[in-house]
Amino acid sequence: MANSSKTMSLSVLEGGTYNAFFIATQGFIFTTIAIYFNASPLFISIMTSFPIIAQMFQIFSSRINRIIGSKKRSLIINAFISRSLFILLPIFIFFDVKSPYIILSIILLFSLFGTFVGNTWTVLIKKVVPFEKRGKYFAFRNIFSSFTGIIMLYLYSMFLEFPNFKVGLLWVTSLMAVFSILSAFLLLKHDFPEGDVRESSNNINIFQPFKERNFRDFLIFIFVWSFAIEFSRPYFSYYEVAILNINYQFLGNMAILTSVISMILYLFYGVLADKFGSKNVLSLGIFISTFSPLMYFLMNSTNYRSILFLNSIFAAFAWSAINLAIFNLLLEISKEPSDNYIAANSLVSGIAAIIASISGGFLANHLRDIEITFLGDSYHGIQLIFIIGFTLRIVAVTILSEVKAIEKPIRYKGIFSSEAALFRRREINIPIALFRRNKKKETKKELPKKELPKKELPSDIIEKDKQDEQ
Repeated sequence: MANSSKTMSLSVLEGGTYNAFFIATQGFIFTTIAIYFNASPLFISIMTSFPIIAQMFQIFSSRINRIIGSKKRSLIINAFISRSLFILLPIFIFFDVKSPYIILSIILLFSLFGTFVGNTWTVLIKKVVPFEKRGKYFAFRNIFSSFTGIIMLYLYSMFLEFPNFKVGLLWVTSLMAVFSILSAFLLLKHDFPEGDVRESSNNINIFQPFKERNFRDFLIFIFVWSFAIEFSRPYFSYYEVAILNINYQFLGNMAILTSVISMILYLFYGVLADKFGSKNVLSLGIFISTFSPLMYFLMNSTNYRSILFLNSIFAAFAWSAINLAIFNLLLEISKEPSDNYIAANSLVSGIAAIIASISGGFLANHLRDIEITFLGDSYHGIQLIFIIGFTLRIVAVTILSEVKAIEKPIRYKGIFSSEAALFRRREINIPIALFRRNKKKETKKELPKKELPKKELPSDIIEKDKQDEQ
């Protein structure tokens, strides 16, 4: 028999060690490494989107599992192949070998083999963690990952400030290599249910999820959301490092601030997701995330400190909700075999990432040397990408409102109004109600008089209107 408690505990440790190296493949740290290897904005855009693009190949996960012999064995082999690649980075840096194709190849292979790890791990862990505990469990797992991320962010940013920049990069990439191997070793110790490990993998039917209207709506949302993120994501860090030349220690401190707040919020959002539904939490997170591109559009060399401080707080509230809820929502609306739905989600995300990274990269290459003056104020060309990203995020949260999932209204009692006794309970959906598409509602005037009880309270009419919306 599989030891679920042991596996859940090891999964928390694995998540922490994985994040200890993976966090260096994101944000200003990875952008710094990529620039060291002479990567252009287009290269950076493609590389940062590789983990999403590679998810398209998850449709081959079952075939690879069958060839290797079991899901767990496939998980371990792919994990060691993908994560051991980072051992090469400090070697190339030590010998002063610089080429954008080196970092491009490492990230490409890491993403390709890593996507089979992600797919198989998702299928297996779904059987280990009970549905009613997923919100709290993944919240705790994310908290521990954030804690390790805080420590490593401080160390990485400190190393990048070394007088000898090459020595600092050697420390950063060496620690990445150590933690990448350690995380793969912890996966080796996982104990999954025997049925999941030994059973022969079924062929993935990538077309089945597209036949279901609700999951098709979810895939449309995933496409727009993935496009919105991958189109602009690389240029937040590029704008910080390559254009504004912001101090690495300050960037690290802001990232640590985000992680500290996220650790608290993961637990809060975990409870909120279990109680009110992952869709509500996800929508709230995406809505808050729309503020980031706007702040970057207004940021310049004179006000970046205050804006980055505020953005760090908003980012914590936004991404702790998104990272927790989007995974839970996928599991919630997926049916068995879940491999089909996970693969379809990955395929759509990958297609969106390809289009977004290439289009965003070409646009950034043309905008990086452009200055725009508006009403006497100067803006860098890259900042136009942030406005496009803001618009796309608004579109994404609008589309999410059409996806049907568990949504429990958030209830509150009116206690400050003189009409509190009349409106004893009000129900709202946050923030879905803000973005729900306009539909024809029945009002009191439109109802036949005989259907309207004489003593019907206004709260009853509100409830009917909400039922009509749904």
